[in-house]
Amino acid sequence: MRNIKRRINSGFILAAAFLLVLASNRLNKRNFSTVEQGVDSVFEDRLVVQEYIYTLNNFFHEKELFLANNDTYINKMPQHPDIKNILVDFANTELTIDESKHLTQLRENYAALKSLEKNQDNKGEILSVLNSISDNLDELSAVQLSEGKQLTQRSKRSLGMNQLLSTLEIVFLIIIGILFLVIVFKREEKPGMKLVEEDS
Repeated sequence: MRNIKRRINSGFILAAAFLLVLASNRLNKRNFSTVEQGVDSVFEDRLVVQEYIYTLNNFFHEKELFLANNDTYINKMPQHPDIKNILVDFANTELTIDESKHLTQLRENYAALKSLEKNQDNKGEILSVLNSISDNLDELSAVQLSEGKQLTQRSKRSLGMNQLLSTLEIVFLIIIGILFLVIVFKREEKPGMKLVEEDS
């Protein structure tokens, strides 16, 4: 009877160990998935976008320099067909609400700039639109820094949780191992010895 009870207790301990390892594995997998998504998003939606912003800033700055050095010949202002493609690629990334708003304003200002350049309107209006575009790019750049920081912090929290779970798993496995050894190697009391003790 006691052997059966011991086997049942051993089975419960082994089942508990299995469930612990399984649960820990699932949690670790989820945390690693969060870290992987964070790293991918930092690259695809932040670093790549920051490169878009840097390139756009250079293109529009070149226009500003041209206007600063030329009072006439607005029709000869440097043109960059890549701007349109970059804006399309930018819009295809994962955008936050603020980012989407600033990007929409940037595209509207760029459309206004193209119209002014085409009609060869006055230099002051073009500079005003270029200043607005510069503000849009600064705001978009600030979003990249903020979002990148949040993604990095989230990844660090997930890695910290993985480390904590690994430590707890080791502690619980040690405790379960000790309990298992106690049950397996526990000495059984002999009925004869128990009777002798009661008689005395």
